This record gives sequence, structure tokens and C-alpha cells, in this order.
Amino acid sequence: MNSFRASIFTILCALLFWASEVRAQEAGANPCGRFDFSAGLSCRIEVSGGCTANCTPIKFEAACTGGCTSMSSTTCVDNCGTTCVAMCNPQLLDCFAGCHAECDQPTTDQCKQAHPTDDCTNSAKAQCDIHCKDSCMVPPNNCQEHCTKCCTGSCTTQVNFDCDFSCFADLQGGCDVQCQKPEGAIFCNGQYVHASDIEACIVYLATRGIQVDVSARASGTCDLSGCHGTSSVSGCSAGGSLDRAAGAAPFGVAVFGLTAVAARWRRRRASRRA
Repeated sequence: MNSFRASIFTILCALLFWASEVRAQEAGANPCGRFDFSAGLSCRIEVSGGCTANCTPIKFEAACTGGCTSMSSTTCVDNCGTTCVAMCNPQLLDCFAGCHAECDQPTTDQCKQAHPTDDCTNSAKAQCDIHCKDSCMVPPNNCQEHCTKCCTGSCTTQVNFDCDFSCFADLQGGCDVQCQKPEGAIFCNGQYVHASDIEACIVYLATRGIQVDVSARASGTCDLSGCHGTSSVSGCSAGGSLDRAAGAAPFGVAVFGLTAVAARWRRRRASRRA
């Protein structure tokens, strides 16, 4: 009887997860939001107090990268570059460190003027990180190139200040709210993932071979090979990559069937639109 109930629970989890995936595909949206999942990632669910403590600008860099793209003026770069070249040590061409040296204080000052009650030091560093990484993507060859890249990153940060600050504020609110929910929030390599649907995002990642550690959830877990660590049907949360091992065969059959159903459903939707 217990094995039968576990099988039913597994199928229910599968239905919920794949329904979320189908909804995301129908909407043409990535349920994990704007986040680069191409590199190796370590993802985990955070909940409650520890989760909320991670809702800081430094943790929002990945989700805000690429969203604010105003370009700096030539005048700003030239003024900065004159000072930088005069002080440049050819033996220490660390573009990222140099960019921060040019960027952190002006951006902090800009933040304090516009938002005097906020944590401007960390906010400025996070904003500089985003644009310094972009400007220093190709390492410089000499002092002039080094300073140009440093100053471009610094000035681009300052002209995008309001946009970046707004992005951080939006994510702060979303992160705080998500942390208070039972399903928690997803962090990958320490960066907050602004997911529109937590369960759909976990499935999205699992289908791409990216595991999500959901051990922080108190009610146990239900991953793509079955449900574990709980004696009652209190909710489903997914983790792990798609497992086609022998022990997961019943679940694999269920997923195969659900995939076929979802495909038929999509075809019917398409024919109606036609």
C-alpha cells in the first residue's frame, strides 16, 4: 500500500511539474527569468531567514546583467582616462580591479546623493561589477587600452545608475517575498534567480542537467526520480537531473506518457489558433 501511495504521489508530482513546463513553453518564456545557465552551476533552494539575508545587491548581479545598456559619453571616458594613464603601472594591468578603482567611489557618491538611507557601498560595488565585467571582457594590452576599458566601465555604470538601482530594488522585493514562501527562492552560484514560477524553473533546470538542492525545504523533496524524505503529501519540489536509471523506470514511463499528452495538447491549441 505504501509503495502504491508513493507511486501515486510521484505521478501527481510529475503532473504538476510537467504542467508547469508546458505552461512556460506555451507562454514562450523561460520560467527562470533572465539568467545565464550556460556555465557550470551549483543551484540550491534557500528558505526563511537565511534566504532573506541573501537578498542583497551583490546577489542580484546575474539577474540584472544585460538589462541596462545606456552608453557613456566620450567626454567622461577621456577625463577619466587622462588621470588613469598618468598613474598606470604597465606591470599591473588588471582591468577588472582597475575598473573598480575608477568606478566604486563615484558610483557610491552618486548613490548617497540619490538614496542617502541605502547601503550604497554594496550597491555601487554590485553595479560596477556588472559593467566592469562587460568592459573588461577582453584583457587590455597596454596602459592606454587598460585605462580606456576601466573608464568605459566606470562611466557606463554611472549613466546606468538609475536603471540598475531600479532593477536591484525590484529583485529585492521579489526575493524577500519568495523567501517567506514554503517553496523558497533559487540561488545559483550564490546569485538570486528571479523565477516567475519556482517549480517550473526547477523542472526547466532539471531537463538541462542542472541539479537544484532542495534540502532546505522542511517538508521533504520530490525529485525527478521520485519523492523522498516525507510521509505525507504536503507539496512537490523537484531537484536533480533527469534520471533514467532502472530504479526510476516507473517514473520514466509516467513522464513519457505525460510528454505525449502535453504534445497532443499543444497540437490541439495550435490547430484552434489556425
